[in-house]
Amino acid sequence: MKPQSFKDKAIRFAKTWYLIALAAIGALAVGTGAFDFNSTVTSWYILLPGTFIIAAGLLDIAHRLKGRLPAHFPAQIQGPLLWTVTAWMLLRMSGPYSKHSIIIPAGFIAWLVTTYPPKVFLFPILFAFIMEAGLTITGRQPVAELALNILLYGLIAVFLVLFARSEAYRKKLAGLIARAKKKSDNREYAKDLGITAPGPSILETLPEFEAIENKEQPGVSTIETISDSFDLQLELIRQALNLTTIAVLWPDLQGRELRLRNISTIRKDIQPGPYPIGSGITGALLKDRNEITLAPVRADFSGLPYYIKKGGVGSLLAVNILDNLQEESSPVERKISGILCVDRTEKSDWNKSELTILKLLGKKLSLDINMGRQHYTMNRERNAFQQVCIGLRELNSVLGLEPVFDASIKAVTTLVQTDFIAISLLQGEYHSIVRAKGLHAKNLQGLKFSKNEGIVGQVLKINRSLPAGAEYRGPAPIFSKEQRFPDFGSLLILPLQKEKGDSIGALIVAARKPGVFTRHRRDILELIAAQVAIKIDLAQAHEQINKIATIDGLTNLANHKTFQHAFDVMLNRAQRRSGRLCLILCDIDYFKRTNAYGHPFGDQALKIIADTLAGTVRKVDLVARYGSEEFAIILEDSDEYGGLEMAERIRKKVDALSLRQDNNTVNISISLGLASFPDDGDKKSLLIDHADRALYKAKTSGKNCIKTWSEIT
Repeated sequence: MKPQSFKDKAIRFAKTWYLIALAAIGALAVGTGAFDFNSTVTSWYILLPGTFIIAAGLLDIAHRLKGRLPAHFPAQIQGPLLWTVTAWMLLRMSGPYSKHSIIIPAGFIAWLVTTYPPKVFLFPILFAFIMEAGLTITGRQPVAELALNILLYGLIAVFLVLFARSEAYRKKLAGLIARAKKKSDNREYAKDLGITAPGPSILETLPEFEAIENKEQPGVSTIETISDSFDLQLELIRQALNLTTIAVLWPDLQGRELRLRNISTIRKDIQPGPYPIGSGITGALLKDRNEITLAPVRADFSGLPYYIKKGGVGSLLAVNILDNLQEESSPVERKISGILCVDRTEKSDWNKSELTILKLLGKKLSLDINMGRQHYTMNRERNAFQQVCIGLRELNSVLGLEPVFDASIKAVTTLVQTDFIAISLLQGEYHSIVRAKGLHAKNLQGLKFSKNEGIVGQVLKINRSLPAGAEYRGPAPIFSKEQRFPDFGSLLILPLQKEKGDSIGALIVAARKPGVFTRHRRDILELIAAQVAIKIDLAQAHEQINKIATIDGLTNLANHKTFQHAFDVMLNRAQRRSGRLCLILCDIDYFKRTNAYGHPFGDQALKIIADTLAGTVRKVDLVARYGSEEFAIILEDSDEYGGLEMAERIRKKVDALSLRQDNNTVNISISLGLASFPDDGDKKSLLIDHADRALYKAKTSGKNCIKTWSEIT
C-alpha cells in the first residue's frame, strides 16, 4: 500500500545485477569448455552453477508469462542473457549430438533478433560471440567452425526477420498480440475493480464454473463493456473541455502499484506503467483528500507518472473515484480507490463548471463499476443456479438404486470440488458403503460398519451434519478405528434424512485442503443430501414394488408370470445361438399330508424346499414357483444329460430334509419331470407340456423319482 522504499529498490537493483553477473560467469565457463560433454562428466560440480542459471532463466520466463514485464533496462536484459547462456550450455553438453543441436542456439538468436529491440538483443548476441570466441581461443573448436556458426546464426536471423516483416505475418501477429493483451488486461482490470470478487449470495461461494451458454468468463465480458464505456466517456470529456490528457489509474488488489487502465490523450510520450503507489501527484490522495487541483504548474513538473517527459502541463486535477467495495462485505480491503487524472496546457485555474463536470464524471465512473459488479454477480449466480439445476435434473431423471447412487455422486461433484465422496446406507445395526469415489474408495466400497462407530455413526444417531465447521484434523475415526484418513483436511458427513424422520444413511464428502466446505457450501450440500435421501427412498420403494410384481412373496422365488417371460427370453436366446435348454418341473410328494400339520407348517416346508432349489442351481439358471406346491427350473445351455444330473442332485437334497412338528419327524420328497430343447420340442408350450407329462409319469411311478420326456415316449 505504501510507496516502494529505498531499501526495496536497492534489493531489486542488486538482484538484477546479481543475475546478470551470474549469466556472465556462465558465459565465461561455456567459453572455457567447462560445460563440454567430457568436462561435465569428469567435473560434475560444474553443473551446480549451471543449475542456478537454468532455474533463474525459468523463473524469469514464469514471471513474464504472468504479465510481470520488467520496466527497467537491466531487468529487461537479464532474462535474454540467462536464456542465451542456457542454450549454449545445453549445446555443449549434448556432446556427439552438438552438430545436430546447433539449431537450438541458432533459432534462439533469430527469435531474439525478431522479438526484441536492438538495445536488448545486442547484449545476448555479444554473450553468444564471447562464448563462441572463447571456445575457439581455448582450442575447443577450430576457427572455421566459429565462422560457420556465426554465418549460420546470421542467416537464420536474417531469414526470420524477413519473414516477420512480411505484411501478412505482421498483420496476423499484431492482431493476435492485441487480442491477447486486451484479454489479459481485461482479466486484471476485472480483478482490480472487484468484478471477480465473490459476492454475498449463497451461490457466490460455489467454485468457478464456465458459463453454460457462454464459454467466456462473465467477469471478462463485463469488464470489456465497462472499459469501452470508460474510453468513450474520457474521450468525450477531453474534447469537450479541450484537455491534453484524461486518464483512469487503478490500484491492483494488493495495493502495491497503480495501473493505467483507460486514457484519452494527444501526447505521445506515455509510459504504460505500472507505477508505485503514491507516485507523483497521486501520493497526495493517499491521505483523506478526495481531490487536488494545481494551477499554474511549473515548467519542469513531473508529477504525472504516465508522462515520460517533464513539463507540458499547465494545470491539472486529480479526483478519487469513490469505491464502495468495502460496503459490500467483500474480503478485499482497499485504502485508496481509483484516480481520475486530468491535465491541460492552459495555466488558468479550473472554473466551477469544469470542476463540477469532472467530479460528476468520477461519480459516473464509480456507478459504472458498481453496476458492473452487480451484473457480474447476477450472471455468476445464474450460472451457479444452472449448475444446481443440472445436478438435480440428473438426480431426478433416474430410477432404481444403482442409477440413483451414480447420479448422486455426479450431482455433488458438479457443485463441489471434493477428493472423496461416498454414500452409506443403514442396514439394521450396520451401515454399508454402497458407492464411493476418489481417495481410498477402492478400500471402502462394500464395507460394513457398526452404526454406533465413528463420526458417521454419530451423524446417523443425532441426524445432524458433523464435524462442526467441516474441518478434519483427526484422530477421530470417520468409519471405524481401523479406517483413518490423516490426508483429509476438510470433512463433512450429512445425514440422508427423509422428511425430518430417521436417517436412512449418510453422505460423506472430504477434501485434502482445509476450509473447502464453507457455511454456504454446506447449505448447498444439505440441499443435495435431502434430495438424495428422497430419491433413495423412492428407489427403494420402486425396487420393492418391482420385487412384489416379479417375486413370489412366500418362497422369494420368481413368480409364475416372471417364469413365463424369462422362459421366452431364454428360449429365444437358445434358438438364436443354436444352443440348448432344459426345463424341469417339480412337485412335492404327499403335500396334503404335510399341510395336515397346519398351513404354517406347509408354508415352512415350501420355503425350505425353495431355498434348497435356489441354492443348488447355477446363477445363470432360473428357479420359479410354478403353482401351489410345484416349482419350475430352467437350465440354460444344458441338454438332457446335464438336466438329469441337476435333477438327481435336487432330489437327493430334498429327500435328505426332515422337519419337526409336534415331536413328529416329517420327511419330504419331490418328483421331477424333464424336457429339453431342441430334442423334446422347439416351442415353449410344447416343452412345458412334455415336462408336465413327464412329471405326471414320475408321480404315478411311485414318486420321489425323475422321468424324462424321451424316456416315457
